[in-house]
Amino acid sequence: MKMKQAIKYFPFLIIAIIAVFLLSLYFGWLNVFFFGAEHANVQGIDYFALPKSFLNLLEKRSIYDTWGGLPYGDKATWYLAHPAFSVFVASWFSFFTPWVSYSLFVVFSLFLFFLSAKFIASQTSDNFKKQITYFIVLCGMPTYWTLFVGNMHAPLVLALSLIFVSFLEYTNAENSERANKLLMAGLLLSFFTKPIVLLMLPLLLLLKETRKTTVKSLIAYVIVSLLFLLLPIFNPQSIGWSRIYSTAFDFEFIKSTMNIFQNNFVLNEYMKDNSIHWFNLIAQSDYKLMHIDVFSLPVFVDTLLGYETSARIYKLPIYLCLIFSFLVPFIEDKKIRMQSALLVLFSISFTFYLSYNTVWEYQYSSALPVIALLPILKEKQVFYNKQLKLFFVIGLLVCLPSLYFLLRNSDYLSAQSLTLIRLTRILPVLILFLFFSYQIIYSVVKFGKYKKIKLPDLEGLFFN
Repeated sequence: MKMKQAIKYFPFLIIAIIAVFLLSLYFGWLNVFFFGAEHANVQGIDYFALPKSFLNLLEKRSIYDTWGGLPYGDKATWYLAHPAFSVFVASWFSFFTPWVSYSLFVVFSLFLFFLSAKFIASQTSDNFKKQITYFIVLCGMPTYWTLFVGNMHAPLVLALSLIFVSFLEYTNAENSERANKLLMAGLLLSFFTKPIVLLMLPLLLLLKETRKTTVKSLIAYVIVSLLFLLLPIFNPQSIGWSRIYSTAFDFEFIKSTMNIFQNNFVLNEYMKDNSIHWFNLIAQSDYKLMHIDVFSLPVFVDTLLGYETSARIYKLPIYLCLIFSFLVPFIEDKKIRMQSALLVLFSISFTFYLSYNTVWEYQYSSALPVIALLPILKEKQVFYNKQLKLFFVIGLLVCLPSLYFLLRNSDYLSAQSLTLIRLTRILPVLILFLFFSYQIIYSVVKFGKYKKIKLPDLEGLFFN
């Protein structure tokens, strides 16, 4: 009875925390939890490049020429989203003064976080689990930091939420029409913002349940992307299609020429072409930024050991997920297959923290949908049901502040302090990744049926 009474007040707690978040953006109440808020002027730093990108386009300048022409706002990081995002989303915020525009984008981002929680909560009828979902997604500290720096990460959080929920729909619903719509919406949203779901494509194309929707989404993505590469109105400082093509396969040239940090934030002609949206993933793939606000496994390990380890080691989680992507489709039982596939998607979303070198704290907000889904999965009777409570508790560490606020008055730049500050971000996602991987291996070994692969013909590929 007491639990039911407490649940009634949970929405008010969530609203109160959101109010504190919004007021803190102005009054700085939560600054003590973040180095960037206390020791650097970073509020809105990731935002102002967004409207500036569209203003550049109006002036026939590259979307990616963040520091060219008149400044918009008093600071900015480099714009790196898909060029379509500049036209279709950032444009709406470009006609306001910088800080008014930032405030509107905070509200917009918060709405996307709310939608993420709403889609996840729709998968349970348990009111308590619904409230927990809203609490995790809306009240986690990575959510606040995303709003503070103004990064356009909320669309990716929504995209992942839609994709994950679509797999629950594929698993448990006889009619896959809603699942197809959710999957397509999630894929397109990620494609045209931050394309982390590109790593999910092998699995999505191999699964018969998701293949047709994925192909349709890819066709739309390729067509729109080509328009933003080929049409001068969208790519006014193009390096030309032939140079884009020849550069695309020269990874060493990309790494040595287009790394924003190695170039000391000076943009060359390659970095002003719209293709930089894709090339940048390669350009920074081996570069480690040793900064207190970087929360990646490679930087964590290097700080702990006191010397630099090879960046190639940290690509192992990606390779492991690719192997899983080719093995899971062999599981014959649909329910087990889709449950295992969802674990692969979870794992792929976590490879960013484990394999990519430069991970900022706000990017942990995209781990929140995974954590919020764990209690809901328990009632779905997944084959890994027994361990979910423990790993949900471990995942909750991501929602809490890092240990910076306990070390802020000490030598917080020492190796010991930096290790502790990053610990409650890196350790939970690493443990969860290992847990997901173990369960995938278990399902593949126990339920997989390996036989000769029969490739579908074109009609079967697109219509069956």
